Amino acid sequence: MSDAITYDIFKEDASGPLWVEAVEGLEQAMNRMEELAALEDADYYLFCAPVGKIVRRLKRRSAPPDDKPGDKSRKMAG
Repeated sequence: MSDAITYDIFKEDASGPLWVEAVEGLEQAMNRMEELAALEDADYYLFCAPVGKIVRRLKRRSAPPDDKPGDKSRKMAG
């Protein structure tokens, strides 16, 4: 029966939570939230209106910056 529930996906923004979209079914909503987080460095969460609470948070950590190819050669030469 939980597949019939619609979950709201929110993104944490500097100005507060920003509604992104609604997805039916918990598994589908979690998958969609992970897809969104892979595209943008932001924290996301799923909100379930019928129970009035956040059911899952996904904190996205920034990946360490990649070294540019030219940077290594300068470091080695220097």
